[in-house]
Amino acid sequence: MNWLAQKLPEIIAIYFLAAAESVQKDPLIDKRGETIVDLGVVLLAVSLVMAVKIISPKVEHAILLAIFLSLALITFFFIK
Repeated sequence: MNWLAQKLPEIIAIYFLAAAESVQKDPLIDKRGETIVDLGVVLLAVSLVMAVKIISPKVEHAILLAIFLSLALITFFFIK
């Protein structure tokens, strides 16, 4: 019983240190790549808006209507 009482705090400490280390270091998430993807999405959206403005206002209204209806359906299905 004395041996278990001595080893138990060490085992608990090792378990918590290992759990804390795995949370801090996550090699599967590439933060730099995530930032580059976000920047690319923003640039793509801006270039799409500029291209639509040049082409036609009617196309712009159709795209805005499609975006609005998509967002409405997404919120409807998330609430439901």
